[in-house]
Amino acid sequence: MCKRNWIAALLLGGMLAAGTVFPGPGAGEVLVVHAAEDAFSLEEQEYQILLRIVEAEAGGEDITGKMLVAGVVMNRVTSEAFPGTVKEVVYEKTNGTAQFSPTVDGRLDTVSVSEGTAEAVARVLGGEDISQGALYFRSVHCDGGWFDRALNRVCEYGNHIFYTL
Repeated sequence: MCKRNWIAALLLGGMLAAGTVFPGPGAGEVLVVHAAEDAFSLEEQEYQILLRIVEAEAGGEDITGKMLVAGVVMNRVTSEAFPGTVKEVVYEKTNGTAQFSPTVDGRLDTVSVSEGTAEAVARVLGGEDISQGALYFRSVHCDGGWFDRALNRVCEYGNHIFYTL
């Protein structure tokens, strides 16, 4: 079964363009986007984790920076090289190291999701991938080490550098 068939989506359409922010579905409900063929659908818990990881990682970024981070998470969800859900991707550890530091330092649980983050996530869930397929990112303030040796650099934007395999 294709992962995209069970990943999740957001019904925002023209309302988002008008500036409306949606709180998300209730427990067990699914958000659906009808606007794009590549849209996702997510259950509430997955949607909230995606919102929070984007806010924690890119809260100080503009809409593009936030979309790039959301794109990495969703690209991982659809990649056979990573787990198949937002929760599994965000909380994944490789060789004992968390893939997303906000899951370790507590930021994931303390952020307040901004309207800009909600809009960025909605656009990515609606099928917009401006990340060019990026699967990794790092802060521009961290040593490139493994990233620069093992991965292909896609772009640098804001405080992050994005990579693919």
